Amino acid sequence: MWQMYPETFFADYSRLESTLFTRTRLQELYAVVVGVGALGNEVARTLGLLGAGRVCVVDPDSVEPSNLPRSTFFCRGNAIGRNKAAVLAEAAARLFPDTAWSAIGTEIADVGFRKLHNATLLFGCVDSDLARLEIAYISTKLRIPVADGALGQPNYSHGRVTFSPGTDGHACYACMLTPRKRRELLECWQATLRPCVPRLPDAYSVSTPTMASIIAAMQVEIGLHSVFAAQSGVSCGCFSVELDIHPTHRISEFKVPVSSDCPFHQSAGSLHAMPSENTTFQELLDHTASDALLLDWPICTHAKCVACERTWSPMQRLAVLRRKGQCPACHSRQILEQQIIRSIGRGSAWLHHTPSTLQLPAEHLYSVQRGNTIV
Repeated sequence: MWQMYPETFFADYSRLESTLFTRTRLQELYAVVVGVGALGNEVARTLGLLGAGRVCVVDPDSVEPSNLPRSTFFCRGNAIGRNKAAVLAEAAARLFPDTAWSAIGTEIADVGFRKLHNATLLFGCVDSDLARLEIAYISTKLRIPVADGALGQPNYSHGRVTFSPGTDGHACYACMLTPRKRRELLECWQATLRPCVPRLPDAYSVSTPTMASIIAAMQVEIGLHSVFAAQSGVSCGCFSVELDIHPTHRISEFKVPVSSDCPFHQSAGSLHAMPSENTTFQELLDHTASDALLLDWPICTHAKCVACERTWSPMQRLAVLRRKGQCPACHSRQILEQQIIRSIGRGSAWLHHTPSTLQLPAEHLYSVQRGNTIV
């Protein structure tokens, strides 16, 4: 299987021309697959079989032996210990050279919006509610549809696919959460004080290659059908499809309404790029005639270890520090967040710095505020 080379590759897609998956549509597709475990592998494989124009895979983790029985693209001897996204993109490029593959080895929140803003569709293949919330935020911010997949817990024969259009008036993943659950996740992400809730570890999800293949195929089918329908002027709104294989066979669908409590559906205004990588925050504010730049992901710039009293500058997203942070000296997780940056105004100490100083994503798009209005 791995001896297929681009120079000898020829795929005849003619039998797809009588379906919705025509070459014209698929060649113009730019899909971003977030999370490339069992589910993400299968979504990527299906996109490759369809001859999608561009596929970007995003995942910060490394391949482990437990990934091999559930992941098509990791079944090579040198995959263990390497970044999942890089391994998948490398293997997929050999197998499906009609698709342009790229990899980003970070969490989705660390990807600059300029790398995502022209995507046709986001595929959520993660097993963390916080990651799903971050995908939903990006979707509504950039107005990109999402086809999210989930493999069931504790029943591994259960799965769900949710499609969200990412446009005004339609629900997102955050709308599906209870107010308590949404508040808990948002507190980990952006609360001023460290939330008084247990740490939010990444979920441990029991999954099988069979269910991953089924749900991934549904993701691609539902996602592409919904996107192509919207391109023709037919909007389907936000909906979920749930599937049970065992102990009973059941498939159900339900519509998802917009939640009045969801903070992702407020007016977002325009997004602005830094003119160059050396542009300071002040220069961007001057360029946009604005008073403040709003950070999508709060950054912790100063922290103190409660155990050993070591102080340091994490320069990390707040959600990452609260989930994974530890003291660089004694490795304690008892961390006091001494300074958090959520916005940069005219009086900020960071005004004359560039985004790289705060380790913000390269090629990002920023929201700015004039007075009390986001512009």
